[in-house]
Amino acid sequence: MKVNLPIAADGPAFDGERLLAVSSLLRNGSREFEFLLQGTSMGGVLPDGSRIRVRFAEKGAFKAGQVLTYVTEDRVLAHRLVRFVRSRNNLYLITRGDATVCCDLPVLESSVLGVVEEFSTADEWQPVGPPAKRWFGFRLLALAISSLIGSLLRVNPSCAVWVARRIIAIHKMSGKVTGFLKRNATHGLGAGSAV
Repeated sequence: MKVNLPIAADGPAFDGERLLAVSSLLRNGSREFEFLLQGTSMGGVLPDGSRIRVRFAEKGAFKAGQVLTYVTEDRVLAHRLVRFVRSRNNLYLITRGDATVCCDLPVLESSVLGVVEEFSTADEWQPVGPPAKRWFGFRLLALAISSLIGSLLRVNPSCAVWVARRIIAIHKMSGKVTGFLKRNATHGLGAGSAV
């Protein structure tokens, strides 16, 4: 789920390094901050358009199952931590949106801004709940993907990122094909119809 940040009209579209630097300064005087979310990757746990309250967290204080906000190459995401892997003196985090089977690209622990504690959709703050229960095949495939990426991270982080990118691309393509087939089935262009 993407987090909306204000962008200066004359500045760069996104500067993750500056955001991380500012967040480290804020940690000294504040314990939490708020963001506006955009997207459906967290399903009903964090609805599209809700505000989230993020608590700064110390390195090493993260637990699987928490929803983290972290900086990627081009945006800030709020996804659930599914596992962490130590490789070459670095701690990598593997996250995934609750509504998707694919994990995200692995990120360094230093990319994390904080832990999502609460969300609000109508000025009423609620705690972040557990992920919705998914069918067995979904859970098994999600586990297989994150396990594969975790195993590759231990051996070669660059390879793990490369494989994760390919899995995400395949997943996006299969979603487009499925959407195309569903649209055509509802318009009467199913099997045996002339196009």
